[in-house]
Amino acid sequence: MSDQAGFLLSHARVSSKRHKGIKSDDIFSLFQQLSTMIQAGMPLMDSLDLAGAQSQSKKLGAVMEAISAKVQNGSSLNAACTDYPKIFESHWVQVIRTGEISGQIGPLLGRLTQNMKETREAKGKLISAMIYPTIIFCVAIAALVIMLWFVVPTFTQFFKETGSTLPGITRAVIGLSDFLQHYGVFLVIAVIGGGVSFRYWIKTPAGGRTFTAFLMALPVFGEVLVNAAMEKFATNLALLLRAGMPLLDSLYAMDGIFEKNIPYRESLHEVQKRVASGGTLAAGLNEGKLFTPIMVNLVRVGEESGQLPLVLEQVSAYYKQKVAALAARITAMIEPCIILGMGVTVAIILTAIYLPMFNMGGAVH
Repeated sequence: MSDQAGFLLSHARVSSKRHKGIKSDDIFSLFQQLSTMIQAGMPLMDSLDLAGAQSQSKKLGAVMEAISAKVQNGSSLNAACTDYPKIFESHWVQVIRTGEISGQIGPLLGRLTQNMKETREAKGKLISAMIYPTIIFCVAIAALVIMLWFVVPTFTQFFKETGSTLPGITRAVIGLSDFLQHYGVFLVIAVIGGGVSFRYWIKTPAGGRTFTAFLMALPVFGEVLVNAAMEKFATNLALLLRAGMPLLDSLYAMDGIFEKNIPYRESLHEVQKRVASGGTLAAGLNEGKLFTPIMVNLVRVGEESGQLPLVLEQVSAYYKQKVAALAARITAMIEPCIILGMGVTVAIILTAIYLPMFNMGGAVH
């Protein structure tokens, strides 16, 4: 029994299987471990070495080894992280820099970890809300294709043998089925080609700006994008200000938070210019055009009261709740629309199939 227990214990899941790439979970775990070890009193070098060795990402482990070597040779941690901009976002580096200057790197990394955790949870809720409607939509498309590809052709042959005159709805469904039979492969190729072309298009500055602007103009979906942007802005700015960074430096440090949202990235640049020229943050947000009146007015209150970080944290919590509510609203809207559309489509196909049969039955009588 002891030998069996020893064998099983040798395979205990003490550590997970390592992987090559770098996932968001790996970064989150890295900051969490560093925060815990530094606050527990472990020296920075030992914390870096252990966090790198414990990482489940082989690539991140190698990066941490390189960063540890640079720190060992006299570089600051934030300067070493700057050499890897695709891994460490600019505002993360600024939090680390502020922590090194103030001697509070452990607590600030803990606050950064909490920020990342809340962002991950909000994003996870949004994704989870869209999973069920996506599954329903895929099932509906699959059912439609199966009926047009396999079911309708069977009845088409029967109708041809009878030689009866078919109703218009039946001819239309048969025509659609014939088109799918003859050109289905080309249609799939066209869809894939269009998807690839669209993906490349939205990666261009003009395409990304146009597509994002289109999404932002949509009812409900646009509200989600705008409110999510407000939450991201408030959360990250509050974090940097709490870390002790000046306002203008904090705004410059956030250049990367809207990397994939070109309209808001451009609007943030306008805000930076306004504050750099001596204006207030509220005035800059107002001139940026894409920030909500609630954000502008509350930021103005925060600046006038000297409690801007606190106000931004409250704004962040408000928009987190609003995004979650909008995500639930979208799910509630999409599900019945997809089910109704699927039901109507199936009903049309069944009507097209059975209507000639009823006509033939009436003719016999």
